[in-house]
Amino acid sequence: MSGVDKVKIVLLGVGQTARALVNFLAPDAALEVWGTTRSGSGAVLSNLGIKPILIGQQELWQESLAAVCRDAYVLVSFPPDGNSDQVFSDIVFAAQPRAVAYISSTGVYGRTEGLIDESSAVDEDDPRASVRLNAEKIWAAKSIVLRAPGLYNANSGLHRRLLSGSYRLPGNGLNYVSRIHLDDLAAIIAKALFSQSLLSRQTYVVGDLKPTTHLEVVEWLCQKLSLPLPQAVPLSDVNPSLRGNRQICAAKILADLDIELAYPTYVEGFTQCLASS
Repeated sequence: MSGVDKVKIVLLGVGQTARALVNFLAPDAALEVWGTTRSGSGAVLSNLGIKPILIGQQELWQESLAAVCRDAYVLVSFPPDGNSDQVFSDIVFAAQPRAVAYISSTGVYGRTEGLIDESSAVDEDDPRASVRLNAEKIWAAKSIVLRAPGLYNANSGLHRRLLSGSYRLPGNGLNYVSRIHLDDLAAIIAKALFSQSLLSRQTYVVGDLKPTTHLEVVEWLCQKLSLPLPQAVPLSDVNPSLRGNRQICAAKILADLDIELAYPTYVEGFTQCLASS
């Protein structure tokens, strides 16, 4: 990416995943980064080095978005709402971008338990999973789909919830959960986008190398933070995203991309988070 011509990155949704990608790629003078916003937050994006695209805030915004997406690398990370994915995918695909990556969720596995890889069955009967799966189907025809588990970095994650006192242990804490540091997810996204000729139209799961029980990582963090263990509550009382019992195996994408994680387990990842907080 060090040539004369600018390399365009278009962010459909500028949440924590998109911002992590920007941080991973910066500073690169050859990059031109655009991001969508539905509000008057264009100045905020500009401060991050992202050129704002005001969706629905200007006439002919669809044409403007299409022009930006032409010959660009596109990251799609906004949550599904049953409508926007079709609208945006029509615009993006018609613009003929270089590559598209769609960030999905391991929530598509719903009540499926145990070891999860690309061959595992999704849970189409789970309402939350079905909404995400419908969005996946729209993008998958011309994109790489990355199903991500819980995300964290120094600014957000389990350590922050423990410090705020808002976290409650799901059930007995013995269900398994997977996660990935946002820096590692950004590295995977970047390499996947720029290797799109190899990976297009494939769906992968991503995660670190050590799925753990909730209890294991909570005990480790509480020891590091000198906090008592949080109160346990019934699984029915926690967010549905915390009720699963899945161990994500991301070996395939790591092998296909020939990439090593900077934070292969929660120990390295949260050690970095605590040192940076």
